[in-house]
Amino acid sequence: MTPKHHRTTNILRLFGALLLCILVCVQAASAIEYTLSAADTKYFSTGISYDGEEDLVLIIEDDSVITASGNAGIESAAPVTIRSPNNARLTITVGNDSDTLYGIKAPSVTIESGTVDITVATAGGSKGGGAAYGIYAESGNVTIPGGTVAIRVETPRHKNKGIYAARYIGITGGRITATAYGGSNTFGLDGGDVLAGGSDGGIVISGGYISVNSGGAATRNYGIDSKYGSVIISGNPVLYIHEDESGAKDFAYNEGVTTITGGNAVVFAKEGAGNYLLREDAALTQDAALLPGEVFEIPAGMTLGISGPVSLTRPASSGLLFGGSHGTFTYANISPADGGGIVYAGEEPAAQASPVPVAGVLAGLGAVILLKGRR
Repeated sequence: MTPKHHRTTNILRLFGALLLCILVCVQAASAIEYTLSAADTKYFSTGISYDGEEDLVLIIEDDSVITASGNAGIESAAPVTIRSPNNARLTITVGNDSDTLYGIKAPSVTIESGTVDITVATAGGSKGGGAAYGIYAESGNVTIPGGTVAIRVETPRHKNKGIYAARYIGITGGRITATAYGGSNTFGLDGGDVLAGGSDGGIVISGGYISVNSGGAATRNYGIDSKYGSVIISGNPVLYIHEDESGAKDFAYNEGVTTITGGNAVVFAKEGAGNYLLREDAALTQDAALLPGEVFEIPAGMTLGISGPVSLTRPASSGLLFGGSHGTFTYANISPADGGGIVYAGEEPAAQASPVPVAGVLAGLGAVILLKGRR
């Protein structure tokens, strides 16, 4: 190679390094970090309003409380990311006569870690019908890869939604509880326009531990819905969905828009006062517990198995129906029927025995296995 070529190559390398530095610097400077600490609570205790262009990163250093004086706990003109390196809690409460209420409102919202507890509730009416949202992504996505998120929205307004995204809701981990109650339309999770979002679905769930509950609607009452797209559930989440059938149009689990794939997604859905029904054959791969006071049923022809050293716990007030006219429950170690505890425990895959036929289990343990509950 000639000296000229050497110089050209070095210049190109220098230019490339400079360009990379510029891109990294721009990316690093594209977000504004704000720490929520006990020492600074006076600056955010009545709400956070951000109108900057850079993304807003909220770091929860200490347990913090926002009691909104306006219509939003957090309102941002730029995407918001929430994280906590020490798993601190952010509590947001919103409730007044504003037309529309938001726990968190931003173009897009990401919750990475920590605990975020949102309550949007009011007994009064609202101007022009109004609406209320726990998390509202007005033009983008709601993304939850981790952390704990607990949302309750309860108002008499036109719309009450736990989590809404104009594009899509993506959950890959964490523990999420979303409850929406009252109004004319209630949605636990509401994903938006899949075409605008460029995603595979309006709601995409591939991990996490999720409980959704909607009720009290005058017209529509949906547990999980996607406006134009679909609901895609894969990976290994545990998902409980309930709607109370109070509206003229109701569903907890809409077979027309929901797809469950992979075999490890445990999805139970309940409509009205019925039982929680397993929706597809599944293998539990994370520790889980039945909801207190509820009856869970494995329908005939379906199987709930286990993979790895995980367990399913039943509170004393819950029931589990399988065997007989119901489906199959494999690798079962059954606790006494009159008390709570681990009803279903797995071992390391290499040590697992073959699935125990339900008939054999019933013969050996009798009525202890079939936990009777309300139907």
